[in-house]
Amino acid sequence: MSGDVRAWLSQRSPQPVFDLAPWLDTARTGDHCASGLTRLGCQALDRALSVPGRVRASALHLLAADALITFACEAALEADDPEQQLERILREVGTR
Repeated sequence: MSGDVRAWLSQRSPQPVFDLAPWLDTARTGDHCASGLTRLGCQALDRALSVPGRVRASALHLLAADALITFACEAALEADDPEQQLERILREVGTR
């Protein structure tokens, strides 16, 4: 499956309960959904890790990372080879 990350997310039902717009600003048009969402989720996770502690900003980045990586897994299930896509997501997230 290919397509724009924003377009793919807009078709989800129910819609994300967390506003992901700030994290989608770096989405590239044409990003493969699973890889694009994984990249965005890892960026949010990196931001959370860069400001550790009990600060609201790191918590919001962590919530965004969770949502984006969860959607990446959902998108991977729509791919031709979901197992390979899920393994790639795990490897990429696991390097953080």
